[in-house]
Amino acid sequence: MFETNYDDCWLRYERVDDDELRTSYRQRLSHAYVSEGAPELGAVRAELGRGFEGLLGREPHLWQHPPRSIERFLVIGHPEEMRPISETIDPDEIWTLAEDGYVIRTVEWEEHECTVVTAPSDRGLVYGTFHLLRLLALGEPIDDLDIVEEPANNSRILNHWDNPFRRSVERGYAGQSIFDWERLPDLRERYVDYARLLASLGINGIVPNNVNTGIPSRPTANDAVAERAGWQLLESENLEKVEALASVFRRYGIRTYLSVNYAAPIRLGGLETADPLDPEVQQWWQDKADEVYDVIPDFGGFLVKADSEGQPGPYDYDRSHAEGANVLAEALEPHGGRVWWRAFVYSEHDDRAVQAYETFEPIDGEFHENVTVQIKNGPIDFQQREPISTLFGAMPETDLGCELQLTGEYTGQGVHATYHVPMWKEILEFDTYADGEGTPVKDVLADREGQGIAGVGIVGEDPNWTGNYLLQSNLYGFGRLCWDPDLTAEEITDEWVRQTFGHDETVVETVSDMLLESWDACIDYHTGGLGLMHMMYNGEAALENHYDPAPEEWPEYVGATGDGIGVDRTSSGSGYAAQYRAPLTDLYDDPETCPEELLLFFHHLPWEYELPDGTTVVQRLYDNCFDGVEAVRELRARWNGLEGRVDDRRYRHVAERFDEHVVQAERWRDALCAYFYDHSTVADENGRVPR
Repeated sequence: MFETNYDDCWLRYERVDDDELRTSYRQRLSHAYVSEGAPELGAVRAELGRGFEGLLGREPHLWQHPPRSIERFLVIGHPEEMRPISETIDPDEIWTLAEDGYVIRTVEWEEHECTVVTAPSDRGLVYGTFHLLRLLALGEPIDDLDIVEEPANNSRILNHWDNPFRRSVERGYAGQSIFDWERLPDLRERYVDYARLLASLGINGIVPNNVNTGIPSRPTANDAVAERAGWQLLESENLEKVEALASVFRRYGIRTYLSVNYAAPIRLGGLETADPLDPEVQQWWQDKADEVYDVIPDFGGFLVKADSEGQPGPYDYDRSHAEGANVLAEALEPHGGRVWWRAFVYSEHDDRAVQAYETFEPIDGEFHENVTVQIKNGPIDFQQREPISTLFGAMPETDLGCELQLTGEYTGQGVHATYHVPMWKEILEFDTYADGEGTPVKDVLADREGQGIAGVGIVGEDPNWTGNYLLQSNLYGFGRLCWDPDLTAEEITDEWVRQTFGHDETVVETVSDMLLESWDACIDYHTGGLGLMHMMYNGEAALENHYDPAPEEWPEYVGATGDGIGVDRTSSGSGYAAQYRAPLTDLYDDPETCPEELLLFFHHLPWEYELPDGTTVVQRLYDNCFDGVEAVRELRARWNGLEGRVDDRRYRHVAERFDEHVVQAERWRDALCAYFYDHSTVADENGRVPR
């Protein structure tokens, strides 16, 4: 295994080409007075060395005291440690910041001009250092800095769906898991580089194992190995492995969590029940939490998927989800740990969309303070576009987290270059009316300390980390939006392209436009638009699951009949629209006011129902499918036009992905259009759909 044979992503630190700018950077930053007290400060010093060597052609000269003979220098540390900070910046300004916040400021100290990075925590110094390096990589001036940053979301967590011991990744399309549990506690350099990538974005939590904790290792001649699964990471013998990973992420301000199986008291403890009200079960969780924190003192807590898709949960004992979560929360509370309890709960139901609300809204206020209810962005399952979950804004007495999916489960997996940032912006900007008009999801999440955003991870063992070089943008964009959801999609995209591909304006403009247009294309050829979803193959082959077109497999989500298409989720239908606050219910209940992009999610309409521009529903579906394919062909042509402007390795890889992308988009178009015609018997007015 070649530990360094993988991409640097946006931390390439390529040489600053502008001579004047590079000279300015060198004059101000070549000498650095950096604190070295905590493990995180070792990461800061190492990153400065790596970054300055690449960007400026020289590592910084590190000092243990202020260099009196140097006119300009960099200072990184806490106010009470360093006079150039405490004598130029009011310490109260620093200590009143959020724990992960930081200040970057140009100050005059005695006869020196200093570039200062300071923060109330060691994590803040890590994030501030990466921010400074990002400014250099983007070619920004640093002669008069005055930056004050605090994260909008207190928790910014990545949920890996990696299966320990098997090294597979459920819904992962970039190769095996990067976590080699068989070799842990031996560490890989790749763990360090992954921690660097995450810290550069301000990510402060990681869950390295799958929420589906019962997936076993692949069968082998050794039955003991074959039976090993993620729930066993809580075993005493495996906690040393978890701590080894935590030791890497800790240096970069990232806390480690674990997905746990709700039946762990039975599976690991030998009890006969996992009933949360049973005193022996309560004691078992308390003892296990004590053991975990003895090994991993800064352990973050537990992530739990319960009563969903075969996972055990409190419903097995006629208990509520609040009762189920609280037994774990009580065990973690003395240690400062938190339970992230997924709201993805469904069973046999006439309409899955309404079930999460029906399950959780009635028990608002019953969860302990250290429980966060983690809600998928939409009511179905990370579809190409969904309405926003009705739970956002419906549980004012409960800490909430928004779950987003970075990996492209329904957006082309590791092949199609579908950029999720515009989708996430739409989600975070959605007005819930939770506290009247002007209460977007992003503000609901930022309201309390126990809230935040969790993302389903995307990385794997592939040299490019994400299956497609362009999909690195989703990891970057996720982290940046977690930190600051007010950033525009255009700002985030420009940052990523420049740090990843350089400052050639043709490349920057072309790749940025491609990414920003890719989501609309994906919606069109994958669904026909108008709010349809779940039109994919759901077979047993893991690498083909949810990839191929098969709209006939999910009739309950498509609602196609001879007289129309769509699902009635209005107040008089399944009632999903009624779960929103006014005036959203009225908006969605009426097909005349329902946004066109969600029309068939909320309404079953005749095939020849006329849209505002006079186009019928069925014709719009045909048109969207064909427009989506043409858009992908255009994206491929634009990428091909960059030959010679992008290094050959990345150029060829992405070009080959686009060739496959076009073929797959055509397959989806043809399958969906045939399906629409078979049910409607209405011909495409442009004669493109075979009859």
